[in-house]
Amino acid sequence: MHLSSLKIAIVGSGTAGPASAIFLARAGHAVTLFERAPVKLPLGAGFLLQPTGLAVMDQLGLLGNLLPEVARISKLHCRTKSGRVLLDLPYAELGDDLFGAGTHRATFLDLLLNTAEKAGSRILWDTPIESISRDSSHHPRLHDNRGHMHGPFDLLLICDGAQSTLRAQSGIPSRVSKYPWGALWFIGRRTPEFDPSVLWQCVGSTRQLTGFLPTGTHDDLLSLFWSLRLDAIDAWKKTPLDKWKRAILTLAPQAENFLAQIQSHTQISTAAYHDVRMRQWHGDRVVILGDAAHALSPQLGQGVNLALMDASVLAGVLANHPLPQALARYTRLRRSHLRFYQFATRWATPFFQSDWLPLGWMRDLAFPILQRIPVLRRQMSATMQGGKTGIFSRA
Repeated sequence: MHLSSLKIAIVGSGTAGPASAIFLARAGHAVTLFERAPVKLPLGAGFLLQPTGLAVMDQLGLLGNLLPEVARISKLHCRTKSGRVLLDLPYAELGDDLFGAGTHRATFLDLLLNTAEKAGSRILWDTPIESISRDSSHHPRLHDNRGHMHGPFDLLLICDGAQSTLRAQSGIPSRVSKYPWGALWFIGRRTPEFDPSVLWQCVGSTRQLTGFLPTGTHDDLLSLFWSLRLDAIDAWKKTPLDKWKRAILTLAPQAENFLAQIQSHTQISTAAYHDVRMRQWHGDRVVILGDAAHALSPQLGQGVNLALMDASVLAGVLANHPLPQALARYTRLRRSHLRFYQFATRWATPFFQSDWLPLGWMRDLAFPILQRIPVLRRQMSATMQGGKTGIFSRA
């Protein structure tokens, strides 16, 4: 059974928004995507597409366009400051043809947004949506910051990120908290000291974490991640760069040549993370997707991948069910997958980013043992690759 064409509004052009726009416009729906940014800008840090996210890109027909721009990641390697291996998780653990894709966010979003427009989606830049109202038939309408009304629409997709301004207006209950820890990011040219196929991380205490992700594109980029409490960022901006670099080199001495590219604090981006909890992700003619629905710490590297899967599942249910049943089915189909990754992320994050120093001692003792047990190592690999729906589920 196929639905007649719907008039659909999407707010937010992160990942879930443009991916949904492609699926739904190709299905014959009238799609308008609203974005607060004035123009499309090449912003954002590197991130890791997992096999789940790559599968959705293949479903969108975009994998062939994306792969020449990414760094193929063969494994995650995480060690302690003293050199003890905590995690060494190859993608081949679950299949010889599996890999991760180190991806530049600007390249990735440019591909999605261009494809959304080609599919027939209308994209309105510089249009911050501030509120939602309903017409007499309870169809959602949108109001921008200039006082203009848009709609009514048959369906509204809220995809405006972890700090969503519309989530609280959706009528769908949620709880949102901010992690006290965030990150500093830098993207530069990869230097030979870093393997182009390995996501490399090193930890000291739970207050010390750095990572280096090959990020692809023809410039052969590398993304640096440095863990930092959010309330320490202002002090960091007043700290000499050389002092910060020395702290990184205590964990990653091979980074000296790479760090030489950083000459100013202004080259560094900061990131904050939120934890969003919702019992369901749909309401009356509204669905919340991506970080707006289930933002989490980046510790397991799943945010973009979960957003892509949101878009894929939503398109599938809308193609086969009337609207109210489709939205309820969307929540049912996404529940076990999202619940698992929210639980796993909340459980794992304090071992790597927190003030609970004893957790670091426990981590350094237990993780090397756990990863040497084949069945547990496979579960760790399956979790990393993004397809698990429960603690002992198969990927």
